[in-house]
Amino acid sequence: MPATSDSAQSAYLAQRPFANARWRWRFGLALLGVAAGLDLSHFLNGSIRADGVLTPPECFALAFAYLGCVALLAVLAGPRLRAGRAARLRALLDDGWMALLMPGTAALVTLDAPKGDLTAYALICLPVAIFHSTDPRRAIGLQLFALACAATGILLYGGLDNGAAALFLSVVVACTAVFACIAVLIETGRRDAFVTAHELELRSAALAEANARLESNNRKLELRTAELARLNADLEENSAALETANRRLEELAGTDPLTGVANRRQFFEAIAREFGRTRRYGNELALAVIDLDDFGPVNKTHGVIAGDEVLAEFAAALRAQTRAIDLVARYGGEEFVVLMPGCDAAAAAQLLERVRARLAGAPLGSRRIAITFSAGVAELAADDTDALAVLHRADAALRRAKSAGKNRVERS
Repeated sequence: MPATSDSAQSAYLAQRPFANARWRWRFGLALLGVAAGLDLSHFLNGSIRADGVLTPPECFALAFAYLGCVALLAVLAGPRLRAGRAARLRALLDDGWMALLMPGTAALVTLDAPKGDLTAYALICLPVAIFHSTDPRRAIGLQLFALACAATGILLYGGLDNGAAALFLSVVVACTAVFACIAVLIETGRRDAFVTAHELELRSAALAEANARLESNNRKLELRTAELARLNADLEENSAALETANRRLEELAGTDPLTGVANRRQFFEAIAREFGRTRRYGNELALAVIDLDDFGPVNKTHGVIAGDEVLAEFAAALRAQTRAIDLVARYGGEEFVVLMPGCDAAAAAQLLERVRARLAGAPLGSRRIAITFSAGVAELAADDTDALAVLHRADAALRRAKSAGKNRVERS
């Protein structure tokens, strides 16, 4: 049995006799009914004769009468103990009463030995092992006492030869060993379970006290938490406003304020990024440089505001007719660039040609000014050492388009 606290052991020993008393009363009541019924049946069928000779039925009747008397003691003792009746009464009613059953049990086993019947032995010794909880050594002692009584009767009884007596006695010994093991296991389990529960109660009481202190501290912590939550809410609100402002600043830093497309800064960051990605994965990269044809007279004739409207609408139309992955940026004045990842010069030129055909002569701005553009297209070459090389070639193609009559797309 595992080591346990003295208080838990003492509590177990104090409560166990009361539980034993209840089981003893129930078992005695059942045994009294069985013994009385069997004795009554012997009297009614005429098995009892006053001839001075004990017949087997009369021996059975005497054994049942003895067991009935022992059972009557348990019934009269009642199912409960009084707190004042401690040591002697408990010992008498616990181990003493159980020991009184064993001679009667041995008598029944001896009478049933010629039939090899151990029913009476099992019906009394097994409940004693299961329900009577006491010290494991005393539980084993009760079973050994039952074995001693049964063995004495079997050996002294003349109805069996030596071989049959030895065989039957070995079966009784095996049953006794089993019942003794059951008694020890059940008692050990009960004691350990009680001790564990008792120690848990003590720990629960200590935990309850600790919880009370924790609740007091928690209330103080709740007040501080509420104040901290208010401060955090203010901080989150300020952080959200700051994040929104930062995002707006980033957008403004990379966006042309007039046209809403990317500015030169965002363009150079993007072309450097795409140049590295193209070199790393072997992708294609094309670039178009676009310049509005004859845009200077527009400002002189219609004014700067009308010119700004034309630039803004042209940028929006260019953005709408290029791919989602393409970057449209205002390079300066009336000049724009389109960065086209995953695209070669031929495909880029075809795309720009379609855009040119759609926008050529289309009225833009509130003054409905018709405008055309020229474009130069180039793709990143294998021997390019930096991203600006493709920009220079596209710009050269643009100058050729201008020299060739404007309103056209030239490839590098």
